[in-house]
Amino acid sequence: MHLKKIVDYNNIQNPNEATDRINKGVNVLVDCVKQTLGPWGRNFLLEKGLKITNDGISIAREIQLENETEDLALRITREAAVKTNDEAGDGTTSALTLTQAILKEVLKLLPNKDRLVGKKSVIQIRKQINEECEQVIKKLNEMATPVKTKEELIDVAKVSSEDENLAKLIGEAQWELGPEGVVIAEATNERKDFAERINGIRFDNGFGTSLVVNNQEKQRLEADNVHVLLTNYTFQNLDALRPIFDNMKRQGWNEIVLIGRAFTNEAILECMKNLQAGFKLYPMNAPYVNQVEIMEDLAAVIGGTFYNQEQRGLNEYQISDVGLAKSVRSSRYSADFTGFEDKENETIIKDRINARVEKLKKELKGEESVFAKKQLEQRIAQLTNGFTIINVGALSEQDRKYRLDKAEDAVNSTRSALQEGTVKGGGLVFKEISEKLPEDAILKRPLLSVYEQIMVNAGETIEIEDWVRDSVKVCRVALQNACQIAADLATAGGAVSNKFPSDLDNLLRR
Repeated sequence: MHLKKIVDYNNIQNPNEATDRINKGVNVLVDCVKQTLGPWGRNFLLEKGLKITNDGISIAREIQLENETEDLALRITREAAVKTNDEAGDGTTSALTLTQAILKEVLKLLPNKDRLVGKKSVIQIRKQINEECEQVIKKLNEMATPVKTKEELIDVAKVSSEDENLAKLIGEAQWELGPEGVVIAEATNERKDFAERINGIRFDNGFGTSLVVNNQEKQRLEADNVHVLLTNYTFQNLDALRPIFDNMKRQGWNEIVLIGRAFTNEAILECMKNLQAGFKLYPMNAPYVNQVEIMEDLAAVIGGTFYNQEQRGLNEYQISDVGLAKSVRSSRYSADFTGFEDKENETIIKDRINARVEKLKKELKGEESVFAKKQLEQRIAQLTNGFTIINVGALSEQDRKYRLDKAEDAVNSTRSALQEGTVKGGGLVFKEISEKLPEDAILKRPLLSVYEQIMVNAGETIEIEDWVRDSVKVCRVALQNACQIAADLATAGGAVSNKFPSDLDNLLRR
C-alpha cells in the first residue's frame, strides 16, 4: 500500500501559492482559538467528550482542514501551543496569537519570490527574530516580581481559573508545598471543591480487579495500615509467594497489597479466594510510565524492597522486604500511597528518602530532555513534600469538565509563578516592552497582539487591574515557541504531505 505524495511549491507562474495556503492554515487555527483569550473569551463546543471549553490546546487539537497544505501548516502551528503546554502548562492561546502576529509581520517583509527584503535574506530575518526574542525575555526577567505572599499566588490562580474558591485552594496548596511541589487537579463527583493533602507517592495505575473495591460510592479500594509487596512481575499464579504469605499470616498480617506488572485471571481468582478466607490480598497494577524508577521511589517512602523480575526471583522474598503504608487509596487508573510519620523510626525514614532524592538529583543534572527533567522534578518534589489533590466539583458533567480545564491551567501557572515570578498580566507586559523597542523591530507590533485580542474579546478597551499577574515562565515559553514556529513557517517555500489515493482511501473507509 503506497501513499500519494502531495507536493505544493512556489513556481514562476504563481510564486506565492504555497505561502498563501500555509498562511491560511495558520489563520484558520488561530482565528478560532484566540476568541477564547482573556476573561471575556468565548467558549467552544467540542464533539469529543461532549465538552464545553475555552482551553486553547483542547480546541486546537480538534481542528482539521481538508486541504493538505493548509492542514500541515495548521499542525505545525499547533506545535507552538503543544510545546508551551508541555513546558509551562498554560499560555497556549497566547502562544498561538503571538505566532500568527509574528508570521504576519515577517510576511510583510517577504513580498517577492526571491525572499529578499532589501539586502536581508530570510535567514537574516530569522536571526533577527531570535535576537529580539532574547532581548524581550531579558526584559521580562528584569520586570519580574518574586511571589512573596500567599495572596499574590492566589491572584495568579484567579487569572487562570476565573474562580475565587478554586484559586484559593490552588494558591494555598502550592504555597504550602513550595516551587517544586506537586498539585494535581482532578474531577470529583462532589458538588463542591476541596483540597486533599497526600504525604506519599501517587502513580498512574490502579487496582487489578474491581472485585477489591470496598468504597462503592467512590469506586475505589481503601486500606489503612496495609503491608505492600513491591514487584513488577507478571503473575500467572501465586505459587512462588505462598511461603512469604504463610510467614505473614504467622505475624498476624492479614491485609496485603500485591503490586505486579499484570495478573492473569487465575492469579486474580487466587487473590479473591484468599480475601474471602480473611487474608485480604489486593492485586494492584504497577505504574504505566517509569515503572522501575517509581517503584524504587515508593520503596523509599513505605520501606521494603522492590523486586525487579529482571534481577531477582520471588522465592527470595523475606519478611523484611515487605513495605508498610499508612494508607492506600486506589481507583482503576491511579493509586495513592501514604507513608508513616513514625517518630521512633523518623531518622531511618528520612535517611531512606533523602538517599533516594540525592540519587534523583544527580540524574536530573545529567538529563537533557525537558520532559524527562519535568518528571524527575515532580518525583523529587513528591518524595520531599508529598502532593495535594484539588478536587473540582460541579452541578453538571459539562460544567465539571469546563472547570477542570480552568483548574489545570491555574495549577500550572501558579507553580510557574512561584518558580520564576510574575509580571503584569493581560498582555500588558508585552505591550510595555513593545513600546520600548525600536520602530524597525520585527517583534514590536506582534507583542501587542495578546493585549489587543483581550480587548477585542472584551468588546471595548477596559482597564486591567493591578492584581492581574501572569507567570514569567508562561510568558517566556509562549514567546519562545511562537518565535520558533513563526520563523520556521516564514522560511517555507512549499509543502509535501501524504494522502491515500482515492481508491485506497475508499477501501480504508469500509
